[in-house]
Order: sequence, then structure tokens, then C-alpha cells
Amino acid sequence: MPSFKELVQRYKKRRHDTVVDAVTTGLSMADNVTVDMGLLEDTGVLSDTLETVSNVLPFSVIAVDESFRVLMGKKTGVAATSDAAFRMIKTGAAMGVGAAVAAAGAGAVVALPAAVGSRLLLDRYRGKALTGHRVHLRTQRLRALRAAKAGRQPDPDVALIED
Repeated sequence: MPSFKELVQRYKKRRHDTVVDAVTTGLSMADNVTVDMGLLEDTGVLSDTLETVSNVLPFSVIAVDESFRVLMGKKTGVAATSDAAFRMIKTGAAMGVGAAVAAAGAGAVVALPAAVGSRLLLDRYRGKALTGHRVHLRTQRLRALRAAKAGRQPDPDVALIED
């Protein structure tokens, strides 16, 4: 079983996807804000193309990233699918929050931090939920070990070694 330091190092390496997702979400929000503020000319084709690309960009980056991890053997297909689904839900929620804040009249300056903040809140919630789940499983395991140890009768011919 890995030590606590090894677990911390492994989980620190996983945090780069949060930065990638936040950047793509930020780019998408920035593009939507510039279109809404009229900074891009209304030529029709350019604004429609940019709007479509900016809405699809975060989700396509997630799909490519998770697929790459499966192809490189770093994740199983099931793990990549569940991670991609959570990342896409998180990105969609962040884009929705940013759009709602911008539509409420708070301005573009507030929309981007609101979108990134909602991603961080979802990350913290998931992290705490997973930590709680791990602690619960380890507590169950310790209880089972204690019950098994209490149920055994020590053999008088065998010396007990305490850890």
C-alpha cells in the first residue's frame, strides 16, 4: 500500500487538467463577451464561427485529453469516461454560471471569475466527497480487521509479533 507522501505526489500530478479546463472555459467566455460587447464586427460568418468554436472547444479538449490518456495506457476506458463526464459537467456548469452572470448585467469583468469560481467549488466538493468516501472505506476495513482478530484464538505455540 502506498504511503501518504506517495499518494499526495500522485494526486498533485493530476491537477494539470484543472488548469487546462479553466483556460479553455475562460477563452470561451472571453469570446462570448467580445461578441456580446460588439468588439467583433457583425459580419455574420465570423461571429457565428467563433461562437460555435468557442462553445465546442472546452469539450473537445476534454475528449481529446481523456482519449490520449487511454491510448497511452495511463487510464482505463471506464475511468477516462467517468472523468471526462465529470469534467464536461463541470465545464458546462461553469459556462452556464458565467453566461447567467453576464446576462444579469453584472458585466464581463464579473462573468469570468464567476465561471472559474464555480469550477473550483465543484472541484472542492468532489475532492471532499472522495476523501470522505476513502476514510469511510478504511474505517470499515479496520473494523473488519479488528473483528477478525478478536474472533481468532491465539495459538500458544506461536509467538505474537506486534507491529
